[in-house]
Order: sequence, then C-alpha cells, then structure tokens
Amino acid sequence: MLTSSTRQSLPFERIALCGVGLIGGSILKALRADGYQGRVTVFDIDRALAEQVCEAGFADLVAASPEHFFRDHDLVILCQPVGVLLDYLRVHRRDITAGRALGIDVASVKGPVLQALQQDGSSAALARFIPCHPIAGKASHGWVSADADLLQDKLCILTPDAATPPAALARIEEFWQRLGARTARMAADEHDAIYASLSHLPQLLSYAYLHSLAQQPLARQWLDYRGTGFTGFTRLGSSDPALWADIAVHNAGPLLAEIDRFSASLAELRAALVAGERSRLAGHFSTARDLHAVTQRPAGS
Repeated sequence: MLTSSTRQSLPFERIALCGVGLIGGSILKALRADGYQGRVTVFDIDRALAEQVCEAGFADLVAASPEHFFRDHDLVILCQPVGVLLDYLRVHRRDITAGRALGIDVASVKGPVLQALQQDGSSAALARFIPCHPIAGKASHGWVSADADLLQDKLCILTPDAATPPAALARIEEFWQRLGARTARMAADEHDAIYASLSHLPQLLSYAYLHSLAQQPLARQWLDYRGTGFTGFTRLGSSDPALWADIAVHNAGPLLAEIDRFSASLAELRAALVAGERSRLAGHFSTARDLHAVTQRPAGS
C-alpha cells in the first residue's frame, strides 16, 4: 500500500487520464487508495465505464473528449492502445508543446511514441512529454482487473529525449515512485529491443503454439490430458488478441529480429532430431537451462 506522503508530495493538482483499462484503472485506484485529493478527470471511449469510475469516487469528472487535456491539467496520463495513442500524439503535438501539462504514456513500445512527437522535425513536444512503460501487465485486462497495488515494486521504464528538462523528468520519476514503482531510464530503441525479446516474443510464441494446436483435429480431446506444463506455457494465450496485434505491428522491426533468432534455434533443434544427435540436443537444452537458472535470481543481481 502507498504511504501517506503521496498526497503532500505529488506536484500535480489536476490530473487527466485517458483510458481506464488495467494500467489506467490501477493508477486511479492507487491514487485514491492513498487519499490523493487533487482533481482527476477521465476519458474513455466507453463513456458508461468512465461514468462508473467517476461515480465510484476514483475520478471527479468525465470529459467529453481528451481534446484540451494538455491545456487544462498539470499531468496527462495516456493509456490508450498503441495505435490510438500515436494518432492522438500526432494530432495534439502542438497542444503538448503549448500546454501547461507534463504528459506520459504507458505503451509497451517507445520508439514510435518518440517518432510521433517529433514528426515535424521539432523536439519541442518532448520537453513536455516523457514516454513511460510500467512493467505491470496481466493476462486479464480492463477496469475489472485494475488493482491499487499493481505497480508495487514493479519496474517502470522511462525513455526521455535529450530535450527533456531534468526537472520534468524528476517529477515524473517521483510520480511513479509514489505509486510504488521502481524507475529506470534507457533509450527508446534499447527498450524496444529488450521487450521484443522478453515480452513480445513470448506472447507471440504462446499464440503460435495454440494456433498450431488448433489445427490438430483431435486437439480438443487431447486437452483432457493436459498437465501443468501445458498450462504454464500457454498462460499468455488468454491475452487480448487485438491489443497484442497492435503492439506487435508497432514493434515489428525488433520483433522480427527475435522471431528470426528463435526460428534459427528451432531449426537447430529440428536438425539434431532428424540426425538423432542426442548429445547435440542435450547441449542445446543445457544452454537453455543455464539461462533459466539466471532468471531465478532477483533482477539486477
């Protein structure tokens, strides 16, 4: 749970949040759980949901649109799907530059966000907008899955531009830390390469395996015999297909590189099986197990 210092320390009196799904909803719940008394405005394409959030006390006002968020607030939090977010940033780039608010997003790709903000060749918008990615997803999505403690001890990556003022960056880091998250900074292209490997490819592999299994005529009967290995491996298959298609398309370059790397590894396994080379297979598996052992240690150790 958050500490009581949040209300006194957060340097934002008026917050606007667009998209009350898992991450956006969890941010709202975390703010209110600690008694944040600033004014919160929300927008969601599902207006009935936004009104429900407001009636439950997690926001003060439902906006008809996010058109003037950067003019009327101190902090704007954009939690839309990637494609919708990028369209919003392109349309409102000048509003971001001219507005009073700092802006952040929560998308799991960062390079396209920077590109959308710099589309006219100017970095001015990046002085007021800091791309962020809280690493706090779930297989389940939406407001019903939002949790005030979702961000506790989770990592939030910030990918500021060289034009980002240090004071603005410090304020945004403080915001995430007050919600319980740990923060780190890195370049956007490094972020996208890392999460193509550690997040986006595992998601695609789960989908690919289940898609392949669905082509097996007896798959539904075979599932009566599934064990914990199957359940653990396919857990990500319950994730929102449209959301992940959006993420994959917008991180296609790094993701294709990871798919090619994985395909080469799978081809090596196939060749060893065809040749009946047990020692070659065991060596491949040992390399995998050694890396798995590293994953069992605390991050950064």
